[in-house]
This record gives sequence, structure tokens and C-alpha cells, in this order.
Amino acid sequence: MKPTRILLVGGGHAHIEVIRQYRRRFGDQGIEVVLVSPEPGAAYSGMLPGVVAGQYQVDQFLINLPALCADSGVRWHQGRFVALTEDRRSAVLEDGSILEFDYAAFDIGSMPRSRELLSAQSAGSTGVLLPAKPVTPLLAAWERFLAGLAPGQNRTVTVVGGGVAGFELALAMHHRIRGYQPGPDWQWHLVSRSEVLAEHNPLIRRAGRRALAQAGFQTHIGVALTGVESIGQQGQQLQLTDGSRLRSDFTLLCTPAAPVQDLRGSLLPLTDEGFIPVTESLQVVGHERLFAVGDIARFPTPIAKAGVYAVRQGPVLAANLSNIIAGRTLQAFVPQGRFLKLITLGERKAMASRGWFYARGDWVWRWKHQIDSGFMEKYQR
Repeated sequence: MKPTRILLVGGGHAHIEVIRQYRRRFGDQGIEVVLVSPEPGAAYSGMLPGVVAGQYQVDQFLINLPALCADSGVRWHQGRFVALTEDRRSAVLEDGSILEFDYAAFDIGSMPRSRELLSAQSAGSTGVLLPAKPVTPLLAAWERFLAGLAPGQNRTVTVVGGGVAGFELALAMHHRIRGYQPGPDWQWHLVSRSEVLAEHNPLIRRAGRRALAQAGFQTHIGVALTGVESIGQQGQQLQLTDGSRLRSDFTLLCTPAAPVQDLRGSLLPLTDEGFIPVTESLQVVGHERLFAVGDIARFPTPIAKAGVYAVRQGPVLAANLSNIIAGRTLQAFVPQGRFLKLITLGERKAMASRGWFYARGDWVWRWKHQIDSGFMEKYQR
């Protein structure tokens, strides 16, 4: 008799917690857990700005999925999910292989909504335009950009998106560039449809504007990026909705989230935006044996695409996979109404925000570093 198999598709924050809990919840029950993911490393998004700023090495924010699986007793399979079979009991991978399962969960993440802009890039353009996720091509392109710099050179860097990700990465890049002796006419731009850090309290928003101004950023508020043109050796020209144009050598997209891969044709139910609709118990709508978590999941009452929610979904998913196999009542995931947000400022300083609370300083950065390091220690062996 075959053991009950749980297939975890994607190495997101929630799935790594299920893997960590495997022996305690499933190890003595004859239940097999298989993780399938296209990449062997899972990035902890909270530390990405620190990597871009040069404060962390890449291996400090990557979780080694094969090692975590081996240590936990979970089977690792490298591959990219494409679709379910008609009976919804097997997954078809990009290489044509098929993995059977009894229960499956999807935690494949999101990326900035950017496919149309990326496809519009002119062939042979010397500028760099790429989304903040996936992180592997981002970091590779960033290091190539840095390697091509010489002291005294002038370049233009543009960040599109004024949320936390865009704000943090803008200041992280600025901090890193300071070590390369940039020329006097180096330019920095931040483009945002809404006010920078619009979802935070007025104290955070004011401090954010001040930090960008002190770093020399020109902010373009109330506009969006609509097109990209190559201008030969002069990089790229960005077209904005107000008709203005910006020349840019390195453009980073931190726009609202979209699915990291196109799941149309996968036989999974999808929202109009391409996300997987789920119930409060993390089950895919209409399919009790399927679950979805993290950024790819769309809840009945939408929640922000934030890593803190994915982390908190991990224990609930682990419990519910155990519960459904045992015939027990499933738990509901209840997102926090308010949670602590720690926002880095490029250098080793950060801001703390929760409701109307605001704090800023190097001690906040050390606090965040301690939290991030503690998280990684749970999954790095």
C-alpha cells in the first residue's frame, strides 16, 4: 500500500515551516512529503535590501532547500510545476515528469506586475530593466552593473514603486553605490502612483520622504511607467503616464504583485488576476485536497502580499494538512490586523512602524537584524 503523499509546490515561507515540522507531525504516520521547486535556494525577502546594500552575503539570506529537506526527512525534487492532471491527483512538471499526490499545497510566490513592460524592451538595449523578484536574476544584474562602474562615472538609477520594497531597495542601492565613488552628476529617481509608503502612518511617510531627499532622489508621484525605449549607448528611456520621459541605466520594478508564473491552463481555479482563491482554512476553493498559501493565494477578504502573512500561514498549513488526513476539523488562518513593520534605510539604520507607533535609528536596524537572523537559524543547518 502506498503511503499518503503530500506534494508541496514551491519553496515559499509557509512551505519551509511545513518541512521543518515534518518529523513531529507526519514522520511516524507513514506520510511522505515531497517538495518540488525550480530553484534549490529559497530567498528570505526580509533580508534582500541588506544583500543589495552589501551588508549580507547571498548565502546568508538563502535557505538551502535540498539540505533542509534531507535534514527533515522530506523528499526534494527540482522542477517547475506546469499543471494538474484531469483528476487533480497528479502534478505535471515542465520536463514532462508526473508526481502523484493525495494532497497538494502551492506556495510559489509573486513578482512585480511587469510582463508587458519587460516584453516591450528593445532588443540590444544597454540599460537594465528588471523586476525585484525573482531575486536570482536581480542580484546577478546588480552585481554586473556594479562591476562595470569606474570611479567618477555618472549613471542614472530608477526605482518604480513607492511601497516598502521600492523604498528599501532604492536606499539600499544608493548606500551600495556610495562605495564606488560615483560622479557628481549621478541621478536617482523614484516613480510611484501613490505617495511613498502610503499605507503607513504620517510619521513614517514623512521620515521616508526625508530619507529619499537626503539621498538625492527625485520623486515622481502620481505617475506610472507605461513604456520603455532603447536609446543606444545612452541606456533606456522610460515613458511615464504624464508624458514625461526619464533616461535610466538601471531600472528596478517594485510594482504591485502578480503571480510569479502564468497558471492559466494549469487546471487550478484562478481569480481574474491569476491568483489561486482559497478559503480561511487555506484550501483551494472547490478542492478540499488542495491548499495555497503565501502571495499566490487570494483570500475571501484580500490581505497584503507581505512575507509576515506567509510566515504565519506555515504553522496553520502544517496543522491543517495533518488535520485533514486524520479527519479532524481544520483551523482558520486569521491575519493580524496590525503587525510590526521594520523598514531599512540603506545604511545600518531602520524605522519601526505599528499603527501610529514610529521609531528610527541604528538600534531598530539591530533589532531587525536579530529577528531576521533568528528566522534564518531555524532553517539553515
